[in-house]
Amino acid sequence: MHVIHFAFECGGFDNRLMRGGLSPLVWNLSREYAARGHRVSLVTPAHGLLETLRHDHPIEELPYVHEHHVPLVPDPKVWPDHPAEIGLDLTTRAHRLRRDGVDVYFLSDAFLDLLPDRLYPPPGMEGRDLAHFKPLVFQVAGAHFVQRYLRDGEAVVHGFEPYYHYLLPTIFAGDPALRTVSTVAANAPVAQAVYRPQVERLLGVFGVEADLDAFAAPLPAEDSPEATMARVLAGTRMHVEAGPDHIAFLPMILAHADLVDFVSPGQRDHYSTFRDTPFESLFQALPVSRMLRERAPKLFTGGCGISDSWLARDPRAVDREAVLRGLGLDASLPVFYHAARYAVHHKGQLELVRAVEEVLAGGTEAVFVLRFATNGGGQTAPAANAYFQSVADRFPDRVHLDWRLADEDTLFEQAACADFCVFPSKFELDGFLIAQAEAMACGAVPIATAQSVTAHFGHALPADDPRATGLSLPGSFRDDDPALAASLAERIRQAVALRRTAPGDYARLSANARATARRFTWSRSADRRLAAFEDLLRDRPRPFPVEDAVRYGWFDALPAEAWSRHRELVARSAADLGDTGAYGRCAPLDEQAYERLFETAYARADFVRCAETARAAGRDDWAARVRGRYRVLPDATGGRVLEYRHPHARHVELAVPGTAAPATGLESRAEAVASDEAVPADSGMVLTALAPVGDGVFRGALPGSPAGRGPLVMLTLDSGRVTWDTLPGDGLADRPAFRLVATDLDGTLLRDDQTVSKRTLRALARVAEAGARHLVVTGRPAAACKQYLAALGYRGLAVCGQGAQLYDAGADRLLSSASLDLGLAQEVVERVEAVLGPLELGVVTAPPESRFKVTPRFGERVRHGWDVTADRGLLWTDPIDKLVLHHTSVPEDEVESVARTLCGDRVTVVHSVRGMVEVLPAGTTKAAGVERAARLLGCDAAETVAFGDMPNDIPLLAWAGHGVAVANAHPALRAMADEIAPGNDEDGVAVVLERLFGTPEEPS
Repeated sequence: MHVIHFAFECGGFDNRLMRGGLSPLVWNLSREYAARGHRVSLVTPAHGLLETLRHDHPIEELPYVHEHHVPLVPDPKVWPDHPAEIGLDLTTRAHRLRRDGVDVYFLSDAFLDLLPDRLYPPPGMEGRDLAHFKPLVFQVAGAHFVQRYLRDGEAVVHGFEPYYHYLLPTIFAGDPALRTVSTVAANAPVAQAVYRPQVERLLGVFGVEADLDAFAAPLPAEDSPEATMARVLAGTRMHVEAGPDHIAFLPMILAHADLVDFVSPGQRDHYSTFRDTPFESLFQALPVSRMLRERAPKLFTGGCGISDSWLARDPRAVDREAVLRGLGLDASLPVFYHAARYAVHHKGQLELVRAVEEVLAGGTEAVFVLRFATNGGGQTAPAANAYFQSVADRFPDRVHLDWRLADEDTLFEQAACADFCVFPSKFELDGFLIAQAEAMACGAVPIATAQSVTAHFGHALPADDPRATGLSLPGSFRDDDPALAASLAERIRQAVALRRTAPGDYARLSANARATARRFTWSRSADRRLAAFEDLLRDRPRPFPVEDAVRYGWFDALPAEAWSRHRELVARSAADLGDTGAYGRCAPLDEQAYERLFETAYARADFVRCAETARAAGRDDWAARVRGRYRVLPDATGGRVLEYRHPHARHVELAVPGTAAPATGLESRAEAVASDEAVPADSGMVLTALAPVGDGVFRGALPGSPAGRGPLVMLTLDSGRVTWDTLPGDGLADRPAFRLVATDLDGTLLRDDQTVSKRTLRALARVAEAGARHLVVTGRPAAACKQYLAALGYRGLAVCGQGAQLYDAGADRLLSSASLDLGLAQEVVERVEAVLGPLELGVVTAPPESRFKVTPRFGERVRHGWDVTADRGLLWTDPIDKLVLHHTSVPEDEVESVARTLCGDRVTVVHSVRGMVEVLPAGTTKAAGVERAARLLGCDAAETVAFGDMPNDIPLLAWAGHGVAVANAHPALRAMADEIAPGNDEDGVAVVLERLFGTPEEPS
């Protein structure tokens, strides 16, 4: 087959073209495919290094000269001083190097030859220098080259790293000869987005249209927990906030690529669920989460490896003493080794140097070989970080620090001298870590982060596991993490003791590390990918393994047969996740099962599932345990303190408005801007730690919370899981979450049998205890409400008659009422009947009688106590509050529409009860009535949560700060509501009030 590799760097054969793990991945796969007889074309930029490469390689100039126009459309918010479109007129030429059976095509033009020292534009270049667009220009030039020069039959176009090829799957999607594969090598934020007008413009260059709306991720509601999470995470390296004029490119790849490839099983697991990370909750709300499920058969793990040349070397042949003496180090001491590109934060290098300084200052006898490769591979390289260099200079006989790129000979010699290799990667950003594998293959025992994406190395296994390879560090999701630095220092001391006092244990770990790493060969990795490519070209389906879907907890995506065939597996996974619903489909839900599910969910701090399990099991003591996880205490200054309890919590942090803490001084702003890592944006939300005051107990000052919800807490558990907890609003702010609770009666607060449940009564009592007001809002006239208000024990204000009446229930007094002009009412009837034919009519007479007079053919709608008259003239003898229209054959939605069209400028027309359309004085709405009542109660819209079920509730829910439709509501109301609650017969109002104001204690 013909495999076209598309890579921004490919220098596995020459380190002048290498800046990271992408180069060996691309080059070694290319060599393996070629060795099996496949045609391999590798397309990459020349990076301005053609003349340099010509000294060592036979590079041939090809008769390919392509003059083309590349339109750049810069985001004006980032590039304010640039035109709306910048045209690049480029002449792209191609050169070829044939090596090891691989055709390497170097594309060269004025843009692709920029930045020869670093290859990649640094993040700080965006908004300042058009060289920032070099990767985008490569996509355009490379796509043209594939179409014009390489397309001569079926081929697999294999792109490496989505950011550098995201346009290609969409461009080639309509070409039957080209299949596209995307390899996710490093874990960039899954929501990383690009400027949409730029994408549309470049797709247009290739004559491609794509439904980009399908990939747009709507921003979370402004006052939602997800919005707060997004802001907090935007200050880290897990998430990038983007506006509606941007589009995430991973969904584009999922939609149009034929396969999406990962470099380790844990990496695919991580990208599919983000389980146990701070991003998990937000990820589940993004469209890309759904797309990953729907397109799961496209996902596969091609893996990664160590080069044959490295594995062919013998570490025992290296003269340890000579190598270390040449570095100025004592060969008799334990050696700790780290080699990676300079990526100070996500590779944990800042914490590593902090730990090195701490252990050496404390007298620990050890030496460190630290390689932080920056730009170029020359004899000298300037220090990229002054603090790092100062530590090395302070301990010259203990630390060898090198900023240069190195060849394989140098790297192997130093790795072979290592007793331990240290890789404290963070944010789950490193997918495989070839350097760690190489050091382990030499026998170095790893000290590395226990993250999903590198679980294949075995360092996170328990020490007594026969497969264990090393020592693990807790996962980290923050820059300059003091906890990670402290853990590193502890592990280094532990490793020194292990090497000296337990040589047998060390030898076992070293042997396991060597054996584990040597299994990762490029031959095995190539075989997996070639098998997938063969299936792709032969149109053979590759179903997503059911076992993986079960592990991910994607129970709703399981085929029907999986529930019986994999019953035990599903039950185990559901039990591990505390998922009562899925477990109940596979095994009996007895008392023991409920307890196991509750305890599992509680240990994971999954309090939503805890509450569900407690409710299903009827265990009020469990519900009380969940409620008891926090309390608010006064402090000496009159403020408030949040006390949070969880037995498995390692850290508890509160999301609060603020700006990121100033730099520690260990990395200057200039150093941060010059690095390959983008500086996270200041999002306006930060985390502040609660102080540990006891076993699993934390306390900290509690600022005011936004209206409508309680504080948002981030928990780091002993297991390493990081999750969020949204606390209820009761007792956590100066005022309750909402100060006014406005509820419709029929179909909302009342059950279908016109009763109010005990649970709802308890929830309303809890509202009153919290200091909030309950306001009944109904279409019924005040006179028809009294029995229902009495059942509620209601003695406050009520908004009646669709907002036309304000009623004081405690004093049984009507405070205000609006009447409908009789002549206008008759005119409405005449105009509607002229269009729809005869109507059945009803009127509600003005107070104090408030009788309901109807014509006979209201039929089954006629209720006891209504006045029925065949004489229409009797409807107009007394003043009326409203007119009711009923048609025996035309749906009420149509009656409402006709009436509003004909008379909506003079009256208010609403649809509140099935079969009835009400005509009211102009300006009469529930919203207007509630607004009047709220003013009397000292509340406003932002402090109001409103509940309804029919279209007449639309103005009310739109006015309120938070509008809730019950599940049985009219579709028009559900479509505009902020939230859908369970139905009126399922106590939907109570369910929401319990979340907002706390679950009341049920009387014994």
